[in-house]
Amino acid sequence: MRREEREGGMDDTRKTWQRKARRVPLFIGAVLLVVFAKPQFPSIWIGMLLIFLGEAIRIWAAGHLQKNEVLTVTGPYAYVKNPLYIGSIFVTTGFCIMADNIYLLAAGFFMFCFHYIPYKKKMEGDRLKKRFGNQYEEYDEKVPEYLPRWTRYSDAKASWQFRCFVGNSEEGILVIVLAGVVLIMSRPYWNLFF
Repeated sequence: MRREEREGGMDDTRKTWQRKARRVPLFIGAVLLVVFAKPQFPSIWIGMLLIFLGEAIRIWAAGHLQKNEVLTVTGPYAYVKNPLYIGSIFVTTGFCIMADNIYLLAAGFFMFCFHYIPYKKKMEGDRLKKRFGNQYEEYDEKVPEYLPRWTRYSDAKASWQFRCFVGNSEEGILVIVLAGVVLIMSRPYWNLFF
């Protein structure tokens, strides 16, 4: 095996481990959120509203996103560059409100704004620029990151596709979100069983 091939394989392994390591704080945050949850009304309803709004945005976006096939400019991507992130912000905020935990909400926003967003912007921006060139640069210039435009970026039309929804693994996220809701809602009753 040539040296370049070995180094390329080592880079892939390192990137895989880095991706997995980036998920550790999310896992820890989710466990802490559930363990210290104190759901009560009206926080439960406000939290659930935000969670389901966020997941609806994510489902809408995932059904339009065709990674590495075309530059997606339909669905929510016609108005904002990062609808999946917006959905995630709503879901995270909803869970923290539902669990009545302002500390994890603050920590989550800090991590999201100062670690995750800059990292993803650099990685995805570079990848999309390399793959789609001027088409992406024009889109990047005209479509805002997080506050949606009032008008569509493009007249391109595409339907929401279940194939894209599954291809972007959003069904797994949906299951995790529903499990999180059940865990937090059941938290006050755990002492009856444990």
